[in-house]
Amino acid sequence: MLRAAGAIALCGAVLLGSSPALAAPPPKVQVKVIYAVKGGETKSVWLHCGPTGGDHPRAQAACRLLEKAKGQPGELNIKSAAACKKELKPHAAAVVGRWNGQVLKWGKVYANGCQMRAATGALFAL
Repeated sequence: MLRAAGAIALCGAVLLGSSPALAAPPPKVQVKVIYAVKGGETKSVWLHCGPTGGDHPRAQAACRLLEKAKGQPGELNIKSAAACKKELKPHAAAVVGRWNGQVLKWGKVYANGCQMRAATGALFAL
């Protein structure tokens, strides 16, 4: 009986306590996705991949895009049918953080939001 009580107490301690051996590993990708409109708003979200998470509204699609581009946002190969106007309202886009242990820093200025979304797909669909 005493052994059973000890075993139950031990199991309870393991379930209630946090153990480094049971802690989930950090995501392989942790990046901040940021865009700013000249004279307007700035938005930023966290994107985690492997496992997918963060507060990016389209995290799974954004992670798939980055994976295909091997973590290089400038290499995104989006086939967009968007017909963007030639409106000039600059949008600065940036991605900074860690990609599979490597530092990731990328930024580009687009003429307008339509061109930014057409070139980056779900990554900047904030």
